[in-house]
Amino acid sequence: MEKISGEDFGKVVKKLGEFMKYCQRLKPNDTYLIVDRDSPLLAKAALEAAKSLELRVSTFKLAANKPYRHFPKKLITLLHEKTPKAGMGLFNYSRNPDWNLKEVGARIELLHQTIEQVPVSWAHSPGITLDMAVNGPLQCDYSRMAEESERLLRKLRNVGRIHITAPGGTDIEVEMPRQLKFDTDCVIVPPNVYGYSGKFGNLPVGEVWSEKGEIIVVINKETGKEESQNYPVKQGADGTLVCDVSVGGYQGRIDPEKPLTAKFKDGILTDLHSEDRKLDCIRADIFGSQKRYGLPTVLEEVGIGLNDKARVTGNLLEDEKIRGTCHLAPGNIRCHVDMLVDKPTITVCYVDGATKEIMRNGALA
Repeated sequence: MEKISGEDFGKVVKKLGEFMKYCQRLKPNDTYLIVDRDSPLLAKAALEAAKSLELRVSTFKLAANKPYRHFPKKLITLLHEKTPKAGMGLFNYSRNPDWNLKEVGARIELLHQTIEQVPVSWAHSPGITLDMAVNGPLQCDYSRMAEESERLLRKLRNVGRIHITAPGGTDIEVEMPRQLKFDTDCVIVPPNVYGYSGKFGNLPVGEVWSEKGEIIVVINKETGKEESQNYPVKQGADGTLVCDVSVGGYQGRIDPEKPLTAKFKDGILTDLHSEDRKLDCIRADIFGSQKRYGLPTVLEEVGIGLNDKARVTGNLLEDEKIRGTCHLAPGNIRCHVDMLVDKPTITVCYVDGATKEIMRNGALA
């Protein structure tokens, strides 16, 4: 088991309490659920933080010794029938890094088919580590982050098109469908921006993003059976995305000499390649989903990092929050791959024709 000093444990408890207060905006006697996936020390710290705020807290342990394809029905029933006011899912994959990618489908299912359907504020932590909590992005100023994210969201209202370039070679234009809106994980208060009963956001916090999925009925070609699955709303991307920092589902930094390059046409992923064979797992995940369900992979998300305590670690849960970066994510059924871009310049064009540069070389305007 990982170890932590009493002083560091106290630091984590304090910051988790601030997160619950300023981002989830909880009050005494609110109910709280902590889901522990191989993260006992952080679950203990969250329990202490919740108690310090006089929340009524309970825990649920995910203890399977292999990746989940679906999370236990007992957990799903608990969330639907005894919905807490708020909660968090702590998924630590340090001992089994490949489980992160293998559980993406189960996590997508949990978020879109359960969390969004019940009135809960949910902190989602796929890949959380003690180091993030003690030395990294969990040590941010939550009150300031909430205020700054809401200012950026105001700048992103009524955006029709986004142009992103970066020194690594990214040059892509994204057409925003009218039904898409930007949201933030710095304030996790339901309902979400699309009116779903529940709202989730990452812990650690530190981004604004645009993303929306819809539940569709699709045939699984491997089983021949119909399934109800979440499929992303396509953002109309054209151009090249060069991921030169880190990528979701892969525990490690990208070699900038061998980046992961994605090409999009009319919002559809047309090519994905890298000279680094270690990144073949990302290709396998994306193209495996395409083969299994017969649907194209589309641009699902555009996100902007805000957290000045986040560092480059090779873990996207932290890396995508880094101030001075953005990330875009191809997505498909049970597949979502965040691709991080360093020092982007981002220009937005509003629906009325006005334009505004909101970031230059990674610096927010």
